[in-house]
Amino acid sequence: MESRLYALFEKAIEHYGMLENTTGIVVGISGGMDSLVLLLMLSAGNKRKNRNIPLYPAFVDNFNGQNEGHNKRIEKLADYIKRHTGLDLHVIRVNSIAELTSGNYKPRNTCYLCAQKRRTELIHYAASQKANKIALGHHMDDILETSLMNLFFKRELSSMVPRLKIFDGEMEFIRPLAYVEKAMIEEFVYTREEEMPIFSEVCPNSILRRDHKRLQVRELIKKLSDEIPHFRRNLFEAFRRPDTEYLLNYLYQPETSGRFKRP
Repeated sequence: MESRLYALFEKAIEHYGMLENTTGIVVGISGGMDSLVLLLMLSAGNKRKNRNIPLYPAFVDNFNGQNEGHNKRIEKLADYIKRHTGLDLHVIRVNSIAELTSGNYKPRNTCYLCAQKRRTELIHYAASQKANKIALGHHMDDILETSLMNLFFKRELSSMVPRLKIFDGEMEFIRPLAYVEKAMIEEFVYTREEEMPIFSEVCPNSILRRDHKRLQVRELIKKLSDEIPHFRRNLFEAFRRPDTEYLLNYLYQPETSGRFKRP
C-alpha cells in the first residue's frame, strides 16, 4: 500500500509540476492523518529523489495555546514528526475558536473565515522562511466533495485545484495527494507498526453543532460509490478533463461550438 500511495503522490507532483522552482515548502499540519501522511511522503521524496527541498511543518493552534489537552496532543505530534522526519513542528497560535464562536459572525461565514485565517498564517510563515510553496493534505475525496458542493450549492462547475498560484506566482498552494483516495490513506495509517498521533481538527462549526453541507455530500459520494463502479475516479476525471464545448455556455459562438459533433 505504501508503494502505491507514494507512486500516486509522485505522479500528481509530476503531472502538475508542483515542485518547479521550489525554494522551500511549508506543510500545513492539522493533526489529522492526511496532512501527516503528506509530510511523511514529502520527507520520503526528499530522500528517494535527492531533492533536498527544505520542509517546514506548521500547525495552526486555534485555541491559542489555552487548551491544555490540545497542547498535549500537539506535543505528541511534534515528537512523532521529529523522530520520523527529523523536522521541528512550528506551532502558530491564533484565537479562532473564541473569536468565531462568539456570535459576532454569520453562521454561513464561519468555515470560510476559519480557513482564511489558517491560510493567512501559513502564508506569513512561508514568507518568513523564504519558502514559496505551501503543501496541503487534501486528497481525491476532498476534491470530489468540493466539486459537488460547488455544483449543488454555488451553481458552479469548479473544483479544488492541485496547484494554485497566488501573489502573481510568487507563492503557490500545492496538493500532492490529489490522486490519492482517502481509503488508501486510512489503510496506510492503520497498518503501520507504530500508532500515529492523529486527532480531529478543532472546528468552530462542530463546536456550534451546525449541520455540515460537506457531510451531506460525503455521504452521497459514498452511496453512489457503492452503487456505481469506479464512481470516484469517473467523477474526478470529469472535472479534470471537462468537454467545454458541451457545457451550457450562454456566450454561444456558433463558429466554434460543437462543430462536426452529433447532438
